[in-house]
Amino acid sequence: MIRPLAIVLPLLLPAAALAADTLTAAEIQARIVGNTIEGTAGDVEYTEFYATDGTIHGLGDDGPYAGQWSIEGDRMCFDLGETKECDKIQLDGTKVQLLGDDGSLVAVGELKPGNPGNL
Repeated sequence: MIRPLAIVLPLLLPAAALAADTLTAAEIQARIVGNTIEGTAGDVEYTEFYATDGTIHGLGDDGPYAGQWSIEGDRMCFDLGETKECDKIQLDGTKVQLLGDDGSLVAVGELKPGNPGNL
């Protein structure tokens, strides 16, 4: 007989904690930088290429945009001109999740090699 707790407990765990690995600073540098993430943040779709010179070349619902990225601790920071946000990055294959300091899901996406959209 299956215990009810064995069924309920996995449902109580945050989705971000189930399969993805949280990247270290070195892993962010090696796996994210020089590549593109296509995803959504809330109801906003975006595509961002993270150039090796620290620039972000993006395309969103309102058209193209640019910014700066950096790595602080084991978080990737994004400065798009208004505010700077730093998130933990989890990667499971090509599936990406960005998490706030409190563990809340900020964005989801798919990692694409290089700059396929020529951003």
